[in-house]
Amino acid sequence: DILVGAHGNDDGGDGSGKAYLILGASLGSSPEIGLADADHSFVGENSDDRAGYSVSGAGDVDGDGLDDILVGALFNDDGGSDAGKVYLILGASLGVTAEIDLSLADHSFVGANSDDRAGYSVSGAGDVDGDGRDDLLVGAHYSDEDDADPAGKAYLILSGL
Repeated sequence: DILVGAHGNDDGGDGSGKAYLILGASLGSSPEIGLADADHSFVGENSDDRAGYSVSGAGDVDGDGLDDILVGALFNDDGGSDAGKVYLILGASLGVTAEIDLSLADHSFVGANSDDRAGYSVSGAGDVDGDGRDDLLVGAHYSDEDDADPAGKAYLILSGL
């Protein structure tokens, strides 16, 4: 399957962003697929969130045998101005709904402080703790807890779902 981020998309408001999921079975023989024909899309919650700036497969976080996905929205303001937010969408939640508002994501992770920009990068981490479920990594590119020049921070989120 293919996950594509479009952080400048305006479907949820100016610069809200969007991510598209194209299932491998949908590829067919055409060398070009329009994103409007994606199997699923995930629309940013608010204007200027830039959802889809980073996207990644998360592996199987909940242990149900289906892979899950991550969508980063580095300018989301839920944790403060530009704190950022990351959305986890479980594979079992996809169903037949083609377009999903990210406010309906199964789980979300909000940046700790203003200007952290959590979701600048996201990734599956594999099964770090050996519990049989994949874990997550969230990058907060501008995190600066000591008010010095931004050093950045990476968060490891164990899958305990």
